[in-house]
Amino acid sequence: MSRVADVKTRLSSVELLSTLKKSYSYRELSAILGLSAPILSRYVRGHVLPSAARSEKFVAVFREKLLKKVVADQIKVTPDGAYDLTRAVVDIGLLKQIAKVVYSEFGPSQVQKILTMEVDGVPLAVEVADEFNVNVAIAKSERELGTDDFYEQRMVYSPDSVKYLYLSKSAIKKGEHVLVVDDFIRSGVTIDALVHLAEKAKARTVGIFTIASMEHSLPKLKERLNLNCPIESLVNLPPVQKHYTF
Repeated sequence: MSRVADVKTRLSSVELLSTLKKSYSYRELSAILGLSAPILSRYVRGHVLPSAARSEKFVAVFREKLLKKVVADQIKVTPDGAYDLTRAVVDIGLLKQIAKVVYSEFGPSQVQKILTMEVDGVPLAVEVADEFNVNVAIAKSERELGTDDFYEQRMVYSPDSVKYLYLSKSAIKKGEHVLVVDDFIRSGVTIDALVHLAEKAKARTVGIFTIASMEHSLPKLKERLNLNCPIESLVNLPPVQKHYTF
């Protein structure tokens, strides 16, 4: 890790602590993180930066013990039995914290472009791109007017449902390291299409991250893509149990 990336990671962990301090007392944070209240206070007040090792621990604990619950609480089930991530996707403060976790999970020097699909994946992709200080490439379901040079990828949801995804050829450069970001993995078809678009651009997918995924979809996606890179989802959701009324 470069010195700049090291300092950024340490600063991000302080921002996470400051966010946590809004909801937890120093005594509660001390119990969660295993550090004394005076030390945590020094970090939160900006008097000193935590070490790289402690920063990584803060982010790991934040992700495993706190952030997952916060995100899960924002996900609702619709009357027709589908998961709705709207509240999480529009919560910019929450997306900023998720982006910091993404930054810590994927090698900063490896990521040169964030790739996502319109529409719901864009807010998170922008926050993640800001953390990595890189640009965003957005695949769209329709060809842009005035753009003739694009990559096209077929998406098959079922024998009766076929859609197409389009990406401007200027969006990703040959050889770029791409991090694919989206809000939700249901069947994995969208992520699959984004990875294939990166391949058509002769770019390299170095990671995949989503806010949530269906618990049965992620293993299947990993097996299908067979990529030598991290594929992670913050929250894994079980199938919704539908209740029928007769």
